[in-house]
Amino acid sequence: MKPHHIFFASVALAAFAVPGVTETTNDGYRPQNDAQRNYKACKLEAITKGLQTVVPFCGALPERPKFPSYDEAWNRTSKTELDVYAQSLSHFEADVTRYQTCITNRVMADGSLPTRTLDYAACADQGAVDQLAQSTEEWGMSCMAFNDSQVDGKTYTKSCFPAQ
Repeated sequence: MKPHHIFFASVALAAFAVPGVTETTNDGYRPQNDAQRNYKACKLEAITKGLQTVVPFCGALPERPKFPSYDEAWNRTSKTELDVYAQSLSHFEADVTRYQTCITNRVMADGSLPTRTLDYAACADQGAVDQLAQSTEEWGMSCMAFNDSQVDGKTYTKSCFPAQ
């Protein structure tokens, strides 16, 4: 074996011997994947239980606003109605933000609560975000239907899918 082959082989073996490079936990993930290991996607049952769990701490999340579908809004929605819808969506977004802040500050920050309660609180947070996303998508489809149905080219002045 040539000397440079021995050198490269020993460098490769040394890389595996360095602590942290190949260190894994019992579940098979490397330490740099902590975010992946700790990620929890909640099923509907867990979200429902989470929303109930945080009521004593943060109250109930207000019901999300529902908006007409694309087909329902086509030629049946006015700019004034879209303004009202946008205002409803904005209020709900503020409600979700307050709700998430409460979960973070009152539930997650309380070190004395059991892990199960914290897991359900995280699911409540996810549920609130999911509801906001659903309302935002519905509003966006109503807005697009309005824009697409305008033969005079006078579209809604705001973006149909605002960045959140």
